[in-house]
Amino acid sequence: MYTFGERLAELREKRGWSQQELAKHAGVPYMTVWRAESQTHRYPRVDIAKRLARALGVTLDHLCGMYEDDDSELLPADAVLVEA
Repeated sequence: MYTFGERLAELREKRGWSQQELAKHAGVPYMTVWRAESQTHRYPRVDIAKRLARALGVTLDHLCGMYEDDDSELLPADAVLVEA
């Protein structure tokens, strides 16, 4: 079972992005990404997790690992997720 940080790093690496690039795409500080991936801050706020998920082209459920058997593919980097 992946932690939030491990899943975040895996998805970021699949995009070929550095932590700085993810932070820029998500509109969050670099240290936020670093802390999440290094397990220094294991549970980011929902609004931060939502920004990271949107930048990575996945749902918040997928990023958080809500469903362990969720093997959905990444959306294109320019895909826009519809906000409910």
